[in-house]
Amino acid sequence: MTAAATAAAVDKDSPVLSFWGPEPVPLPSRFIRIKRNLIRGHEAELEASWTRLLHALRAEVDHIESLGAHLIPSIEYADIDDAAQTARFGRDLRRYGVGVLRKVVPKHDADVAVRETIQYLNSKSHIKAQKHDPACFDFFWTPAQVRARAHPNVLSAQRFMMNLWETTPDDRLVTRLPITYVDRLRVHGGGETKSHDLNVPPLEPPQSADDWISALESSAGIIAQVDNGSLERWEPDGYQHAGTYNHVFHGRWEDHDPWECASRASATMDLYNGYGACTIFRMFQGVMALSTVEPGMVRLLPSPKLATAYYLLRPFFSTRTPMPETRSGSEWEAYLAPENWKLERDPDSIIHGAVPGHAQRITEHWHPHLNLRGSMITLPTLQPGDYIFWHPDLPYYLSSNRYGMKTPSHDNDKVSMLIYVPAAPLTQTNALYLARQRKAFQRGHPGPDFDSTGRGNVLEDSETRPGEKEIAETGGPAALQAMGLAPWEVAGTRAGTPPSDRAKSKDGDTEMEPEAETKSLTSASSTSHAEAEVVRLANIILFPDQSMMGYSV
Repeated sequence: MTAAATAAAVDKDSPVLSFWGPEPVPLPSRFIRIKRNLIRGHEAELEASWTRLLHALRAEVDHIESLGAHLIPSIEYADIDDAAQTARFGRDLRRYGVGVLRKVVPKHDADVAVRETIQYLNSKSHIKAQKHDPACFDFFWTPAQVRARAHPNVLSAQRFMMNLWETTPDDRLVTRLPITYVDRLRVHGGGETKSHDLNVPPLEPPQSADDWISALESSAGIIAQVDNGSLERWEPDGYQHAGTYNHVFHGRWEDHDPWECASRASATMDLYNGYGACTIFRMFQGVMALSTVEPGMVRLLPSPKLATAYYLLRPFFSTRTPMPETRSGSEWEAYLAPENWKLERDPDSIIHGAVPGHAQRITEHWHPHLNLRGSMITLPTLQPGDYIFWHPDLPYYLSSNRYGMKTPSHDNDKVSMLIYVPAAPLTQTNALYLARQRKAFQRGHPGPDFDSTGRGNVLEDSETRPGEKEIAETGGPAALQAMGLAPWEVAGTRAGTPPSDRAKSKDGDTEMEPEAETKSLTSASSTSHAEAEVVRLANIILFPDQSMMGYSV
């Protein structure tokens, strides 16, 4: 495809349909049956649980508003082997569903990645960002992305974070073997006068609270997003195949454990082949800052248990009185009161904020008890190399305009970057996706979740994009394995993944014993049968010719 043809193809932005107006979208009639089946036999328990939830949510929102960004835990990457530090961080992460790992990638590495990627993007200036999100580019193999995914510190950080989930030896997943999931990058420019050719929004001062509210307001009010599926959370062929949210739908939301992962690993999260809809099991959504990011760029609602229970149950309840025009005062309080809400025992087909093929939306109009204006808190300032992780059930918002980003030097000739780097474990389903993604990498195509036709309308040629050699140079065998470019072994050190740089002694000359490195990655001391089976199947999927040559168990 010629440059002109490529430009023509990618410049034809798909129409952005607005499903988020003042009224929710009715779904096919089968969703009436789905909703009815979810709560059948639990109606009384559900009504009582809704009242308890609204009271608990009121206290939760007040708590979040009072603490703001101070409640978000952070830890230095250098401290992830410190038991006291990790205990504190893990406790707060499980409570709020979000955390920041500081200085994961050294600043020098981040600066080099930004510089190389600017050059890379300049050579492809005919490819534009989407009009509805001008900071988000459909590039997947830029130097910044490839090197960050392969960086040993990034892989180590992902292992650390995924091990904070609750797993058992029988779970069919391997958290100490992260796989790479390719996603896009966000680029913001340096101003109106800049030497590069990138068509990106210029940098401006950080957003105030009023700024971000104005930017988000629509006919449905403020809108946030939840990843890893939308309708799939209610559907029997989605998360409910393994009953991920059964406690919530049966009137026992207090018993719901957001950090139980066995049921999620087997769930289908993309039943409708939506553009950018994730088809693999991600334990965390993640974003890495390659430049200084001021407050306002990223906002989240840090309540993985209560907020999730609320938006899951919202489609089953309706109000007795209409929403008041003013969102304050006694009339508004009466509207929010539990006694103003009733369970629809004969449900309709509406699931608020969810339509096929699109991410779940949370709006202040449809989800008023979440008080998004106060509960969506901004992250603290991020420095180059800082890595944000959040639970896939959390509502979040990433600015699609120019606010909240700047370069450390304030040089108008530079750009600022954020890259999406989620954390995903090795599973059989994830290995199947990895085989498709590997082919996309070899061809320079978008990630499979961003290329439903398989035609690769945006091609990144092999002459300029980093390849397997650069991945190996950056992260060694572990990085190649994460990309599906090298097989795993299950012998000796629980998969043959070599010790990371962090496994070396303080003088840097002697590596730790394999057993010590193993214990730093997982609480178990040997490979479980379930893990070994996952690795065996992954090797068969990705390397069928080698699966009988010592790489399977």
